Amino acid sequence: MSLLDRRSSKIPIKEVIKGLSTRELPVIHEDASIEEVMSVLVSSRHSRMLNVVNERKQLVGTISLGALTRHVFAHDREPTVHARSLVGAISRETAGDIMRKRPITATVDDEIGTVTRRMLKANVKEIPIVDSEGRVINDITIVDLLQHLLSDA
Repeated sequence: MSLLDRRSSKIPIKEVIKGLSTRELPVIHEDASIEEVMSVLVSSRHSRMLNVVNERKQLVGTISLGALTRHVFAHDREPTVHARSLVGAISRETAGDIMRKRPITATVDDEIGTVTRRMLKANVKEIPIVDSEGRVINDITIVDLLQHLLSDA
């Protein structure tokens, strides 16, 4: 039987968050420069994803390490897109320009099973936890979920 059985899959994410050590949330404003994005991501101890927020501190997107790497090292990659779309890629200068605009999120009341399926379907290893106003209050990684399942077993 899987560690994520019927009982454990119903546990709300807030129970997982209780067991996490305090950590700084990697948050950056949508108008931040690419250099600022790089700096915040490099200084993040646990995260490989940045949460991009607007003036009201609401989540508007995310930037994964992969997306940032593809942008910063674009000149070293073989183009797999039409030349017309390269003009947009070259002119991207802010966090808002390179962020994923419809990020995968969770709330504290979402169940572990639901969140896990959401993450697996989207092929992401980390997602922000948002409140009812859309502000980032925490984040959760697939490693956090695995750790919780092991400690609950």
